[in-house]
Parts: sequence; C-alpha cells; structure tokens
Amino acid sequence: MKSGFLCLCLPLSLVFFSAAAPMIAQAPSSEIPTYRSGLKSIAIPPPTSDLNEIGSDYRVLLEHLAPDTNRLIAGFVLAGDAANLRAGVAKGASRFALVETLRRAEFAEVDATSFKQLSATLAQQYGTGQDTPQTDFKPLQDELNHKLKALGDANEVALDKPVQLGAFFSKPDAYCFGMITPVSYGGSSNNMVSAVIILRVQNRLLYAYVNARYEGDDSIRWVRNISARWTDAILKVNH
Repeated sequence: MKSGFLCLCLPLSLVFFSAAAPMIAQAPSSEIPTYRSGLKSIAIPPPTSDLNEIGSDYRVLLEHLAPDTNRLIAGFVLAGDAANLRAGVAKGASRFALVETLRRAEFAEVDATSFKQLSATLAQQYGTGQDTPQTDFKPLQDELNHKLKALGDANEVALDKPVQLGAFFSKPDAYCFGMITPVSYGGSSNNMVSAVIILRVQNRLLYAYVNARYEGDDSIRWVRNISARWTDAILKVNH
C-alpha cells in the first residue's frame, strides 16, 4: 500500500458533503450493526448519537464517494442529509463519516507487527503536519469529474492542496492524522477538516474518515475528539 494513497482518497468524499461534541451512541454489543469485510463481521457503532448509518438499501448512493481502489463498508450521515440523499436532493452536509476497505488488501491478514510498521511509516509522512509535495491530486480530480459526469452532473471539481494537521493520535491498533482540504465545486468553495483513521480490526485493515465543515479551531477539536472516541468504541466492541 502506498502511504500517499491515504491523502489522495480522502477528498473524494468532501465534494459531495461539503460546541461540545456529541457522545458516541452507547448500545449493547448485540445491538451494534455488523458489516462484512474480508470474510469478517465487524461491529461498527455510529461515531456520534446524531450520525447514523444510511442502511444497506441506500448505501449504494454513497459508493461513488469512495475511490475505485476502495470499497465502502458504512456511511454515517445526519438525518436530514439522509433524507436528502433518498429524495435525490443535492445538498452539502456539515458532518459525516465513512468506513472503507482497500479492495486489493481486504482479505489480507494484518498482524500487530505489520500494523506497527505501517503506523511508523504514516507517522513519518503525516505525523508532523508538514505538507507532502509529492502527492499529485490530478488523477483524483480526474476520477471525481468522471464519476460526476457519469451521474449526469455537469459541474466540475477542483481540488487544492490540503493543509496537513499532523497526528491526532496513535494507538497499538489505530493511527489517525488530520487535514484541511479546500474543495471547489459548482461555483462554490468550502474547506473541510477531516480525520483519517487507519485501524486494525480482527486482523483486517480499515480506513475511517470523520469530516466536518471547517469553521475554525472548534471544528478541528470536534473532529479530533470524535475520531478518538469512535476509534476506541470500534476497537472495544470487536475485542
């Protein structure tokens, strides 16, 4: 896996969903939905009490948010945004979260040693908050515009270089870094702050993304706090 891929895949979702943080929704383990990845049934609680998984019938509406190299496992949106998606209303969202798997590595066994090595590589590239000038966003931008055209959308996307925020946290089975990404689409521009979480769950590699519209330092704190709580909840329920 090329570590630069993580930076490339994130803005694909930002185009379409361009105070105190809500707590993780608490529910008995038996009530937490499971999602299939690499022959495993992985329990994934919602990241907050107001972000809920859109459901298997409508998850297909979010599949175009994942790059071709990834498979979307779960998508968490606000109730109003879920209603807009089901009604076919194109409207941006202020907060949302995604869970994906890398198609070519979905069935790979990832042990603790391998994940530690991956985390060390990610820390070198994204842990300091420095920019990664070798990342080329042109292929991603082309992929986005191709998907939009296939959906009948004449608008085009322009991606600017993200501002790296460095590591949010590091755990034995998870690593998370943040960024702020400028995205122009349909004549408007937005900045989104995002947490990219790489997790080892049941010896499978997952990518989770927590996104919020950037409105100052509070937005960064919200994304950092929610990503850490959500990570702990996912790891705990799958222990």
